[in-house]
Amino acid sequence: MYRIDSMYEPMVEALLAARSESKADRWMACAAFWLGRQQIYNVPDFWLALAAKITSGLDAADKEAILDQLNNKEAGLVGSTEDWPETPSSLLAVVAGWSPEPAPVDLYAYAASKRYAVETGGIVINGMSVMTDRGSQSLITGAYNYVQANPEVTVKFKTAAGFVELTAAQMTAIANAVGAHVQAAFAAEGEVNSRIVAGTITTTAEIDAFAWPSGDAMASTV
Repeated sequence: MYRIDSMYEPMVEALLAARSESKADRWMACAAFWLGRQQIYNVPDFWLALAAKITSGLDAADKEAILDQLNNKEAGLVGSTEDWPETPSSLLAVVAGWSPEPAPVDLYAYAASKRYAVETGGIVINGMSVMTDRGSQSLITGAYNYVQANPEVTVKFKTAAGFVELTAAQMTAIANAVGAHVQAAFAAEGEVNSRIVAGTITTTAEIDAFAWPSGDAMASTV
């Protein structure tokens, strides 16, 4: 359900933004006078002073159009205004509570999570799906060490599609492919981090769009 006071929020935010940039526009003057007359957020003097300052910076035609709608007190403010009024702290506190600034994204942490997802997401070697989660990496490393010590043996190896029997050469090819994939994932993260430092990557979308390893690997002996 909409709150009535939420209707003021875009108007107030736009006026405060214009105040920070010392901008003057006819609609802004009208809005500020209205906010002052309605005593919005209990700072009528601020709104009227802001409206007067804005009006004083308008071109002759717009200024005259505004002055024709003002009472004597308001018109007197336009004639005597000098500096932009300071925004009351009470109003700043109200505005700060509307839409808190989102917590800044840690791009390095996001890149690390992206690398982890790529690293452990598996690869396809000549049509065979091979898991590359940390547990599978350890098992593959263990199997590789085993066949290096026992080159004549065959090993049972569990892929994403089920068990297969592999020779030492085939097991070595898988281990090399998985190792290359993992290293490529870390190398990609390193390059992303370098670009973050350089300022050429500034968003999570740009991290996602980076050329991460695809997961397709070739191993001719498998």
